[in-house]
Amino acid sequence: MCVNSNFWCEYISHESETTAGLTRIRLMAKYASMVVEGDSMAPTYNAGDWLAGRWARYKLTGAHRIKVGNVIVIEREEQPGIFYVKRVTQTRTSGGHMPTIYVSSDNPAGTDSRQWGWIPITSVRAKIWFRFKRA
Repeated sequence: MCVNSNFWCEYISHESETTAGLTRIRLMAKYASMVVEGDSMAPTYNAGDWLAGRWARYKLTGAHRIKVGNVIVIEREEQPGIFYVKRVTQTRTSGGHMPTIYVSSDNPAGTDSRQWGWIPITSVRAKIWFRFKRA
């Protein structure tokens, strides 16, 4: 399932450049809303649903924040600019190597790590918190 992202900070981009305004923009840029496209996460999330989450680029130090069961947004190196919503089903760390995750679609017909294999943690772009508007 792909998503169209819409940074909340776009809505406040015309705010005055006061100290409070800059703080607010910096804080808001961490959070995002996105619209679901496709049915790979159905029945949990359906096309047209709006999701809220927090954007982040996970590095080696952030790997501990991603846990089995989390719903995340990934951007695969092979398809830059295309974002997928998936559920983490396994995590793997091995010595000094890059942590990797195995992701699944809630819909058995969806495309996920069964086709892609293990995904590097650096492909995680956001962690989804909740759906705030149904299609």
